[in-house]
Order: sequence, then C-alpha cells, then structure tokens
Amino acid sequence: MGAQELRAGATGRLIVLDFDGVLLDTERVGIDVWRDLLDDGPRPARDALSVRADGTLDRDALRRGLTATLGRRRARALWSEFERRNRVRADRLDARPGVRPFLAHCRERGHRLAVASGNGRDWVEGHLQRLGIRSAFHSVHCAGPGVRTKPAPDTYLRALHACAPAGPASGLLAVEDSYAGLAAAGAAGLPAVWLTDAPGSALSPGPVARRVRALDELIGTL
Repeated sequence: MGAQELRAGATGRLIVLDFDGVLLDTERVGIDVWRDLLDDGPRPARDALSVRADGTLDRDALRRGLTATLGRRRARALWSEFERRNRVRADRLDARPGVRPFLAHCRERGHRLAVASGNGRDWVEGHLQRLGIRSAFHSVHCAGPGVRTKPAPDTYLRALHACAPAGPASGLLAVEDSYAGLAAAGAAGLPAVWLTDAPGSALSPGPVARRVRALDELIGTL
C-alpha cells in the first residue's frame, strides 16, 4: 500500500498504536538493562538473552534460559532486579522522536487514536500520563486477565469495539514495531505500518502498508 492509498478517506481515521517501541523506546532500554545485568554473570546466562530479528526481547526464551542456568530462585531474583532497573530507566524516557508532532497532526485532522499494547495497564497508562499525552487517545487497551497478548488480536479487537460508538471510521490503520504486533493487527483486519530501525533488507513477516523509522513520517499521508 503506497502513500496515495494511505490518503484515501483521510479524515476521521481510526489509528491504533502499539505502546512499547512505538510511543516509548522501552524495547531498547529493556535489552540494555538485561545486558548490564548479565554482563558479569556466567556465559550460559549471558547466552540466554534472546533478541528477535525485529529487535524485541524474547522474554519467554530468556526466562526459560535463566531458570535452566541459574535455578528458579536466582532467576526470579534477577528478574525482580531487572523490573526495578527497567522502571527507573523507562521513567527517564521522553516519547520517541516524531511522536508529539504526529499526535498534534492527528488532533488537527480529527483522527481518532487508540493504544493496543501487550503490556499491563498500569505500565501503559502510567507512562502516558507521565508524558502528558493520555488525552490524545480515545481509549487504551492492554493485555491482562481475559485479554490475550499479541500475536492474538484481542487488544486490537477491543480498540475497534471501543471506538465504534464514536461513529464509523475510515482508513483503519495500526502502527507496530514487532512481528507479533503486526500479526495481531493483521488478525484483527487492520493494515499496519511497521515502525522499525531494521535495515531495508530485513523482511517483514507479512504485508505491511508502509515502513517508517518515526511516526512523523506518516504526517504527509494522513
């Protein structure tokens, strides 16, 4: 899908955005924190750090690797220390470059925005409030009890349902940074923009509407 197709039905769009990696660069921070934690540890523990081709942390593989290498008790303690350090680092972050101009443009054009995140509500809502951008979003949808995480489409389907009472929306669009997120958007029937720093030779797991490195690259097409 090219720029001309993205412009179709330009007013009144519903755009659903992932949070981690799209609005806040917490994916990179989490990987850096783990590298710091494991740097002085045994080689098998360092080798357990698993980063997917899309630049996101494979938490399930890491958890299994640390448990097998260090034992359940030490792995849990290390994970708790990660959560503490990761929160401190994440709380220092501003929104990703391009986010604020993108949000201002969407507000001017009357687009409706929602968040569909695989993370917990406290994490997402807390950062949106801290950044002063919560009011930009019609609704926020997070994984949790009864809501499967990505690649399941649950958070996207809830965003579509929540925004329906506001009236029909044209030009539905998702913005994702991860393979799992792109799959979730596709399963919910939304075309997706892939926000990625991956080299141009890196292939997406399926069709995408466009590839960008920052949200404000979309301003001319919306």
